[in-house]
Amino acid sequence: MAAVAAQPVFRILGTRDMRVPDDYRVAQMPPVNDGLLGGRIAWRQHDGGHTEAPNMKYFIRWADKFIHHSAPNADVVH
Repeated sequence: MAAVAAQPVFRILGTRDMRVPDDYRVAQMPPVNDGLLGGRIAWRQHDGGHTEAPNMKYFIRWADKFIHHSAPNADVVH
C-alpha cells in the first residue's frame, strides 16, 4: 500500500513508478511470486510465509541496477 501511495512523489521527482493506479484499493498487483521490479519503486509478494528471504535475490538484482553493480563472473578464480 505504501509503495502504491508513494508513486505520485516519484513521478514529481521525475522517475518511473510501478505503473499501477495510485489508489491502493483498486491497484492490481501481480500474482504471488511475480513482482513489479521495473521502476524505482519495487514490490513483490512471495508464498514463503512471513519472511523476506524468498524475495532477497530479486531485490538485490533490482538494487544492483541503481548502484551500477554487476554480479561477479563465475569463471573468475580468486
